[in-house]
Amino acid sequence: MTTQRRRFLRGSAALAAGAVLPLPAAAQTATVYELAGEVLVNGRRIGRDAAIRAGDTIFTGRGASIWFIVAGDSFFLRQGTELRLEAARARETLIGALRLLTGAIGGTFAKGAERRLVARTVTIGIRGTGVYVETAPEVTYACTCFGATELKTPQDEKMMESVVVVTGNHFARRVHRDPHMGMRIEQAPFERHTNEEMARLEALAGRPNPFRT
Repeated sequence: MTTQRRRFLRGSAALAAGAVLPLPAAAQTATVYELAGEVLVNGRRIGRDAAIRAGDTIFTGRGASIWFIVAGDSFFLRQGTELRLEAARARETLIGALRLLTGAIGGTFAKGAERRLVARTVTIGIRGTGVYVETAPEVTYACTCFGATELKTPQDEKMMESVVVVTGNHFARRVHRDPHMGMRIEQAPFERHTNEEMARLEALAGRPNPFRT
């Protein structure tokens, strides 16, 4: 087993134990690179100069979108998305998790500390990775665009599933709230996002196109 694999598994174990996986210490505010339509933070419409911090909730209205970067991690939100930036601890400015309540997010993450993205039917452990996630009450679409992730369904009296995905070019899953044909996590096609979008996120953070060989 490689050193990188051991580190990823240790991070996954911490996630399973309910640990908060913080972003780097510099992660205090977001820089907005692109804004279209009505984007609200904590219920108030924002402009390009907005300061977005841990504890804030971002909502994109119909036809709206936002592209922003936080401490080397880059994101875009599609229309009809609600994302909560959860603080690592009470009264802290560091972001502990991204909670996707509804809608769609694309994200690319700097190498280093583990991250987590919590959607309606799955928690995704992330490290130096690109992901695209759409969530709804019954099912979440989660594509590992490059890098490594661990997908975990909520644990209940029925079952809990976990899948590790390592890829260089898009590997998607659908994660159901209730078992679908005996499984909660099933393979899905590459859809509703593009290489160009993920490469642009990396470019915003000053990183090269992950899909070039």
